[in-house]
Parts: sequence; C-alpha cells; structure tokens
Amino acid sequence: MDPATIEEKYPFITRDYLQGILRREQCESAITVESFKVVAPLAKGENYSSDILRLTVNYTTGSHNHRTQTYIIKVSFARDEDADLLDAYDVFKREIAVYDVVMPKVEQLLSSIGYSKRLAPVAHAIHATTIKHFVFEDLSLQGYKPVGRAAGLNFGQLQLVLEKIAKFHAATAVLYTIEEDAMAAHHYRNISEDVPHFYPLFQNSVVACGEQASNWPTTKGKIAEKLCALEKTIIAKGCRVYTRTETDFNVLNHGDLWVNNVMLKTEPSGKPTDAILVDYATGFFGSPAIDLSYLLFTSASNDVTVEDFDLLLQHYHGELVDTLTKLKYAKRVPTLLDIQVEMLRKGHNGVMFSTFLIPLRLLEDTANADLGGLLGRTEEAIAFRKRLFSHPKYQDRMEYLLNFYDRKGYLD
Repeated sequence: MDPATIEEKYPFITRDYLQGILRREQCESAITVESFKVVAPLAKGENYSSDILRLTVNYTTGSHNHRTQTYIIKVSFARDEDADLLDAYDVFKREIAVYDVVMPKVEQLLSSIGYSKRLAPVAHAIHATTIKHFVFEDLSLQGYKPVGRAAGLNFGQLQLVLEKIAKFHAATAVLYTIEEDAMAAHHYRNISEDVPHFYPLFQNSVVACGEQASNWPTTKGKIAEKLCALEKTIIAKGCRVYTRTETDFNVLNHGDLWVNNVMLKTEPSGKPTDAILVDYATGFFGSPAIDLSYLLFTSASNDVTVEDFDLLLQHYHGELVDTLTKLKYAKRVPTLLDIQVEMLRKGHNGVMFSTFLIPLRLLEDTANADLGGLLGRTEEAIAFRKRLFSHPKYQDRMEYLLNFYDRKGYLD
C-alpha cells in the first residue's frame, strides 16, 4: 500500500505511533522504527464490518539489533454508508468492551482453574475515537491459520471451537454473577424492533433461498413455500431470539461465530490442535444457543450430519459443565436437555444466518461482496445476490439443512 493511500485512509499509522506500541509491548524505550509496510491481507468478501491490514515493522533495539514485527490492524470502515450502518449496532463499542473489560476477567477466571489456552488474540492498542481501530498480534506468528471457508469446519475442528466457546460461555456466566456491569455493553439486541437496517438482508435471503429450494427434489413444494412465507415473520422471530429472559441460563455470545472468525493451529500431519476466535464485535448476553446454532448451521462441512450436531452439543455441554463446576457457579447448571431445548427455542438464529452465509462461503468472485452488495438495490447489488444464491454448490448443504429445519419446526 503506497504512502499516499496510508496517509489518506489511515493517517494514524506513523513511525511514532508504531514506535510507541513496540516500546510498550517490549518494555524498551530505545526502540526506533526504521520503516514499515502495510498490506490488506484479506480479499473483499472476507470481512464485512471493518478494514483488516497487516503491518510489517522494521526496527532497531537499544543494542542496535535489527528486528521485524508484524501486527494486524482492524479499522472501522472509512466508507460513510457502511460506517453509519455499523455504528448503529455499536460494533466497535462492543468489541472494545470485550478486550478492555470482559476478556481480562475471563482469562483470570479460567487461569484460576488451570486453563491457560488462549480465547482471542492480544490487543496491543485500542482506539475508540476519531478513526476507531485495534492493533492485534499477528496470530500467524503463533502458527494459527484461517480455515478454508468453502469446505467449512469438520467434526474435529468443530469440537475444538466448541471447547473454546464453552469455556468463554461458562466464564462469562460466572462473571455476570460476580459483576453484572461487566456485561453492560452487551445487552444490545443484534436483531430488534428499533434498528431495521439489516431487515432486508434476512427477508431477501429467505425468499431467495425459497426460490432455489423450489427447484430441489426434497424441498420443492411445502418447504419452499414455508421459506417464502417466512419473509413476513422472520424479523419478529429474530427479535424473540435476542430477547433475554433474566431467569434463564445466559452467557456472552461471540455473536458472529462462523468459519470466517476461526483460526486453527495444526500439526504437520494436518491434525488440528487448537482453535482461537477473532472478531468479537457483535457479542450479546443471552442464550448460548445463539452461538451454537450459528456455528453448527452456517459452518459445518457437508460431511457433518444432523446426528453429529447432537454429539457436538453433548461435547459442548460436557466442557461447559466442567468449567462451571470448577468455577463454582452459584446458580443452577444447565442440563444437556436444557441446551437442546434452547436450540429449539433460539435455533432460529442459525436458520436466519445460514441462508446467506453458506453461499457466501462458496463464493469465488467477491467483487461486490460487501454490505452494499448484500443490502443494496442497485443493479450491481441485485446481480450479485442472484449470483450468490444460484451457486451450484448451495444445494449440496442447504437442501439437507432445510429438511432438518422443517423437522424441528423452525420454518413454521
């Protein structure tokens, strides 16, 4: 990225700014930044709520050793229309609260029971004013890599993700009993009667899915008709998903728990050994089924069956109960049946998001893959959505899931 572009779009990225970060991180006041390079490592369509940059810094230490460090910078959108839309959902405010308030206390709780695995990347700098941004560690230096989103997450990979989210859920449930204010920034409902900005996304997607389903052998007729009729009730159902009952078992949900926000560490053989989650921008304190349905319905690979869903939920529940017990959770610990009932009550969340996230996983041409392409009414946006939902591989997973959704009553 050339210096003029950096100065225009990201004027905060300067040698002095980076020098300060390095000096704080390494506790060495004599560090001097010699040069830096900025690239955009993610293609369009890989991230919908921010600009992601990889920053390589060349510097010298007080003892004149030459070294290199890389960071990932997450910046609020410069495009006014996208920034205004996301500001209405307080996405940066919520993610700042995760890193400033929630995560340090969660890690302290988990450390007290001997759990030392990481749940999120380290944030070296957080700025909530002017151009909002985070400076994160580069997880690739620790061996973590993004998952191939088209294939999705296989059974073993899902187990690793569910272990992490179970720990996070358990610790945040305990934290709320100790300090309710820790969740103050996360009562904002991701789908509500008050902010209609994303209504067209869900309504258009369920209708487009219904139109495709009308051509598939096992969904044409009744299921396709139910999908098209769901356009009128999908928002009301979504609002109920994000209505919290204080007496229920509630946790801080990641809020955007799909394959794009998972990074894995693997052995040379390819066996996954650890997972870490990124992009905590849409967290909501409510039913754990919000995260569970979102992950399983949007991101499981085609060979993960609905019977596997039950095994994975059982795995999640085991990790959840173990952590709650060790942390001496003062309230009633949910049973596996409770989790399954929550999936029936709140699983509509995964249904809503799977209609468009599955085809987004499959999309090769991401030229119009942004919020404008998903929500807009221009010819380009309409053409993008037509191409999105007519992807030949969409049927492979969606037809299977739609039959499952129908058996569970999600489409009624």
